[in-house]
Amino acid sequence: MLRNTVLVIALLVICGGCRELLRDPAPPADAPEGPSTKEEVLAEIRPMITPIRNTAMGVGTGVSEAERYVIMANLRDAVMRYGDKDFGREALRELGYELQELAKRASAIERYRLVLICIDAVEMLEVDSQLLKRLGTKADVMLDKPTIRVKGFIDDIEKNQTYIFIEMINHRSGTVERMEAREGDEFNDLRLVRILGRNKAVLFEYLKVPGLFFEVESF
Repeated sequence: MLRNTVLVIALLVICGGCRELLRDPAPPADAPEGPSTKEEVLAEIRPMITPIRNTAMGVGTGVSEAERYVIMANLRDAVMRYGDKDFGREALRELGYELQELAKRASAIERYRLVLICIDAVEMLEVDSQLLKRLGTKADVMLDKPTIRVKGFIDDIEKNQTYIFIEMINHRSGTVERMEAREGDEFNDLRLVRILGRNKAVLFEYLKVPGLFFEVESF
């Protein structure tokens, strides 16, 4: 009788263990979705400005309009996802400071369109900067300065004057204007100062920035 009772108890213990094994395991705790620190956010958003960084560092050939659109769209999305979190705002602000440094470098190498792209990106990140406002004003002025190409010369013996054949490229519209000019002529906020050497180059002054002279070699 005692042996039967022991067997019954053993079976009950075994069955109880089986029921425990058959129970569904407890669901794992929810893992955090996406970055949860400033460093993780920066690791995600820094690659968004790679075309800007490459161009400012002299690696890339420039930021196309398509790339510019993608950059702004990505930054706008980053602000929407992380702008309401403390660590996210810190990351966005740090990226804004990096863009400010890239804008300074772009201005130093006279990549003024890139300066304006940096400013647009920083404004997207809602980072205020007096330096960028000054750089933006300069970039706007300098983008109005056309690229000049001297294509040739012709002498008017009767008038004792030399006419210069010029091509002017508008940076904003991409249009090309061709014209003739003489020493002393003013046009498109430029003044043709004089011919240098034996028709080797031409000296111009950009009138929007008095005292800014530049030489253009003839082709």
